[in-house]
Amino acid sequence: MSTPHWVIVYTGGMADTALLRDLLVAAGIEAQLGDEVMGTMAPYIVSGGTTAAIKVVVPEERLEEARKIVEEFSEPATDTPPSGAPEFRQWECPCCHERNDGTFDICWNCQSEKVEDRR
Repeated sequence: MSTPHWVIVYTGGMADTALLRDLLVAAGIEAQLGDEVMGTMAPYIVSGGTTAAIKVVVPEERLEEARKIVEEFSEPATDTPPSGAPEFRQWECPCCHERNDGTFDICWNCQSEKVEDRR
């Protein structure tokens, strides 16, 4: 059996490359990180002046499959919540008038309960 030729499909920081590698492995595509140690210790040396020092590599024969996953992974997230998702708007505490994140039902400052806006 021949040794696969590995090709780079993505470069980035430690968190995003590890996440992408795990997504590829979950899809049944063997994937490894390259320059993992030096990429975190001296990213400017490894990557030629950028911070995208860690590489995700896959066997060449799985490149096309991997590219589809990388493209989906690299798409910018939309700020639009999915249809049917609850909407969480900031609210003002009726007691202390502090602004609170919409996911909280109790004021972080004075622990008063949220009063639902009936508009």
